[in-house]
Amino acid sequence: MTTNADDFPYPLNVLRLVLALESEPADALHYGLFERPDESLADAQARSTAILFERLPPPPRRILEVGIGLGQTLDRLHRLGYDAVGITPDAAQARIARQRFGPDLPVRESTFEAFEDSQPYDVLIFQESSQYIESAALWNQTRRNARPGARTIVLDEFALLPVDRPGALHRLDEFLRAAAPTGFVLEEEVDLSRQAAPTVDWFLRRLPAHRDRVARELGVDGERFDALLESGAAYRDLYESGRYGYRLLRFRAG
Repeated sequence: MTTNADDFPYPLNVLRLVLALESEPADALHYGLFERPDESLADAQARSTAILFERLPPPPRRILEVGIGLGQTLDRLHRLGYDAVGITPDAAQARIARQRFGPDLPVRESTFEAFEDSQPYDVLIFQESSQYIESAALWNQTRRNARPGARTIVLDEFALLPVDRPGALHRLDEFLRAAAPTGFVLEEEVDLSRQAAPTVDWFLRRLPAHRDRVARELGVDGERFDALLESGAAYRDLYESGRYGYRLLRFRAG
C-alpha cells in the first residue's frame, strides 16, 4: 500500500497512514463533523466542507484559501468557476496537491504573513489554518488582501477558557477582539464542538491497532507512540471539559 504518509511531518504522517490502513479516503486532513457515531470519517469531513461551501457567494468571485491541506477544496473551488488561489508554507502539501489535481492547480508556497498579491479577494477561507497564525497578524494581513465588503470564513478550534499548557490553542475571545480594529464584523458564529470532538475519538480508537505498522513504515518508536496516545487523550479531555471548542465564524469587512 502506498500512502505517501512520510511526506508529512509527525504526527500528520501517522494520522495519514492510519487513514490509509482504515481504508478511509485521504482527501482531507481536517476534522469531521459527525452526526452519528457509526459514520465514516470521510462523510463527517465532507459535511464540514459542505458547511463551508454553503456560505460562499456564487462564482465568479476571487477566493483565497489559506492552508490547502491535500488540495481537495481548492480544486473544487476552481472547478466551480471561482478565481481561487491557495497558499501553503508546506512544500510537500503543494507537491501532493499538484500531483492529485494537475500542475496548473493555483497553489503558491508561502506563509500567510508573507503572502502578497496585486489583486484583493472577495472571500478568504481559513479551514483549520487560523490556529497557526498569530491573531493580530492574521487580521492585519486579511485586511490587506480583502476587498471592501469581503467575507472571511473560519472553521477552526479554539480555547474557550484559559488553558495552561505548551502550544495551547488561540483563545476565541482574543481572536474576535483582534478582528475589530481591522473593520471585520462577526456576522455568524456556530458552535460545532459536539460534532467535531468525535474526530479525536475516531483516531484514538484506531491508533493502537496500527502500532507495528506505524513503527515499521514511519519509524515511530513505542515511546513516541504512547506519547501520541496520551496527548490525544488529554486533547479529548479539553473538549469534554469545555475548555476547547470548534467554531464556524463568518465575518464581513466594513
